[in-house]
Amino acid sequence: MEGWAKIKEAAKYAGVCPRTFSNWLKEGLPHAKMKTGTVLIYRGDIDEYLKGFVRKKNEVEEMVDQVLRDFNSKR
Repeated sequence: MEGWAKIKEAAKYAGVCPRTFSNWLKEGLPHAKMKTGTVLIYRGDIDEYLKGFVRKKNEVEEMVDQVLRDFNSKR
């Protein structure tokens, strides 16, 4: 689904609450603020923003292994 959305609709699209979504805007998620104060977000930009949080399985496994090694070395 492409096009523009207001914060509430965009948050639902991303699967988060509006407060979390507003934090993403503060962190740099691209958006347009109209003269009326309405904030619009392009759904394609939401998809791109979320891709930045995707981790490959082997990356996660490596992180878990490192945490376990650190934990075991401190015992």
